[in-house]
Amino acid sequence: MISNGGSTTVRGHRDESLSLLWRIVDDAVDPGYAAAADRGQTSSSRGVGLGHSVALAVALLILAALVTAAFLQTQRGAPSADRTRSDLATRVVAATAQTDALTARVDTLTQWTADLQAAALSGTTSDQALADRVAALEIGVGARPVAGPGIEVVLDDGPPTSASGEQPDLARVLDRDLQVAVNGLFAAGAEAVSVNGQRITTLSAIRGAGGAVLVGYRPLSPPYVVAAIGSPDSLEENFSGSTAADQLRTLSDAYGIIFEVEAAEDLLVPGQPDLTLRYAAVGGGA
Repeated sequence: MISNGGSTTVRGHRDESLSLLWRIVDDAVDPGYAAAADRGQTSSSRGVGLGHSVALAVALLILAALVTAAFLQTQRGAPSADRTRSDLATRVVAATAQTDALTARVDTLTQWTADLQAAALSGTTSDQALADRVAALEIGVGARPVAGPGIEVVLDDGPPTSASGEQPDLARVLDRDLQVAVNGLFAAGAEAVSVNGQRITTLSAIRGAGGAVLVGYRPLSPPYVVAAIGSPDSLEENFSGSTAADQLRTLSDAYGIIFEVEAAEDLLVPGQPDLTLRYAAVGGGA
């Protein structure tokens, strides 16, 4: 009988040819653990290790439960988000159709009012002069439609520069790009300007809201066609050599934004019928 680490092991006769196998059996316990057992520490050390293992297992179970709950919550919320998005899109389409119908109604009433005004001011030479002055003022403020030759500036989005929503798409036409084009056309001598059929007046605002571009309160989508009434030759020459055109060409070269300028012989820039008279003053000649 051989004593090893306080334990007693019964050995039989050994075959020396199997000495390596017997050595593995004898040293099955790591010497470090055997020394710890001699000091009475093995049980306490293993107890601490077991405690850490249990805590880690519990933490992993909690984390898995949280991840599962979040996933299930997202899955449950996805159909609701899709329905909300669809409902909003439906409401936008319905509101846009209603706005178009009301705008057409306003146009009809505006034309009816203009006809009555023209009839009332057609009696005398002074009345006709007043009617001509009113018509000129309406053209100037944007209340009356204008037709004639001019140029069209087309702006459209280029190839997307960002595949994810984390980075902005630099190839999109922004509200400030349209502002540059409109201001540049007026500076080049345009008499009347519209963007996708929306007349630009002194009260018009071109701004961005989320991913949309608004002219007034009307959301527009690309391509953006900016129509300008005026002499096609001088308009095109003045605008093409302007700082505004240089900025738009830079955007086109850098990000692929489409920027085109074309002469047109027959353009129609509609009036803005919802202009409101804010104040009036007696003229010096009255």
